[in-house]
Amino acid sequence: MPRTATTMLASFLVRLGRAALFAWACMATANATADTFPTQNVVIKVGYPPGGGADVAARQLSAQLQQVLGKPVVIENQGGAGGSVATLTYLRQPADGHYLVVLTGNDAVMNPIVSASARYKPDELRLIHPLIFSDFVLVTARDDAPASIDALIDRMKGAGAPEYSFGNWGIGSTPHLAAADFRAQAGVQSLDVPYKGISPIVQDLIGKGLDYAFIPLVSSVLDMIRSGRLKAVGMATHTRNDLLPDVPAAGESKVLKNFDYKVWPGVFVNSKTPQPVVEKLHAAISSVVNGEKYQKWSVDTGNRPMTPMSLAQADTFYQDELARNQRLAATMKLSPQ
Repeated sequence: MPRTATTMLASFLVRLGRAALFAWACMATANATADTFPTQNVVIKVGYPPGGGADVAARQLSAQLQQVLGKPVVIENQGGAGGSVATLTYLRQPADGHYLVVLTGNDAVMNPIVSASARYKPDELRLIHPLIFSDFVLVTARDDAPASIDALIDRMKGAGAPEYSFGNWGIGSTPHLAAADFRAQAGVQSLDVPYKGISPIVQDLIGKGLDYAFIPLVSSVLDMIRSGRLKAVGMATHTRNDLLPDVPAAGESKVLKNFDYKVWPGVFVNSKTPQPVVEKLHAAISSVVNGEKYQKWSVDTGNRPMTPMSLAQADTFYQDELARNQRLAATMKLSPQ
């Protein structure tokens, strides 16, 4: 073999050895980091003001998570732009697992699609585990409330049917997407009416200033349905909810297909966080949210029982949610405003 070829082979083997050594060193460092993690307080940035569903769930988590991790877990609220302000602040922090962010899944994936100020990409975030699943329900306070979603569709297709109003809390919000999906599948028309949150929507429904809305089945809404102030037309989900067993689900509809809407705040990390640290966080968070104490609180406040979700399942779930919302956004021709 010529000397030049021998020299080139030796040089290649040296470079290969250095690369392998570097990769081994990085892996060893990551594993060592995971072994000692956390080394400081863990900060959970909540993308909404105190008192909302995501905030309350995050506080339920933090109280037990610090016992599992052995370090204080601190909640920091930073509202604004549907969680975008907190997300941008969060992504500037070190991706070492000591900083987490809680967002609703819809906000995490839809903000970059509908808001020019949300200067991040959904794949910059990685879902560790959802915190709660709260079903959406189609409600009204109309005296002529239909008995099911299909009955409403038949009415909206009838001769001389009025253009009913549907409330939402902004472009790209879950109520906005659900109403658009409902119209597209049912082949009907309705009027979108934006509000600044669920409270004014409920007030206008009860005051007969708004016809219908898809809203989460939180405890206050459940109380109003049970008291008769609101009428549940149908669950916007595949299956019925045990809290309202007599209310038909969209999965029973002869018209709507794959119609399933929930609000689910989740714990996210920077996607650059080392895998061993992510796995340790997932194990800790999963042990809390799937534990008896947390589950009891969640169900007692109107949410569905949590189903354990592996890290791989969380990755798939988040990507599926992203793909679905992107399809809806394309159908609705949504663009950053």
